[in-house]
Amino acid sequence: TERRYTVQEKGMTTVIHCLRVWRHYLLGNHFTIMTDNVAISYFQTHRKLSPKQARWQDFLAEFDYKLEYNPGKANVVADALSRKAELAALSRPDSTLIEKIKEGVEHNVLAKSLLPLVTEGKTRRFWLSNGLLYAKGNQLYVPK
Repeated sequence: TERRYTVQEKGMTTVIHCLRVWRHYLLGNHFTIMTDNVAISYFQTHRKLSPKQARWQDFLAEFDYKLEYNPGKANVVADALSRKAELAALSRPDSTLIEKIKEGVEHNVLAKSLLPLVTEGKTRRFWLSNGLLYAKGNQLYVPK
C-alpha cells in the first residue's frame, strides 16, 4: 500500500518512523524536523485529514517540535548521507584526522576508562584496532 502513497505521505511516513524509533530520546525535548519536501512542511495546517493523517497528527502531538523546509540544493549534508555506503567506503580518511582521533582517545576520560577493559579482554562491546577504539557494530569512537 505504501507504493501508492503520495509524495507527502511517503515523507510523513519517514518522519513518523524516525519519531517512533527515537521517541524515548525526543519526548520532553524541543527539536527541529528539517525536510526538503515543501508538502510536508504544510502538513500541520491541513484542514481535511484522512484517518491515517489524523493518526499521524495525534502521534505528532506528543512531541515538542518545529517543522522546517530546507531546499534540497541547500541541504548538502543530507545529500552526502543519502549516497551509497559502498561509494563512501572507497574514499580514504585523512591521515591527520586519524591521528587526531587517536590522540583524542588517549586524552578522553571515557576512553581512558575503557582502554584497560579492552586490553584485558573484559569487554566485548569495544575493541582496539590500529590504535582506534571501536564499538559493537564497527562504530568508530570519536571523542569530542
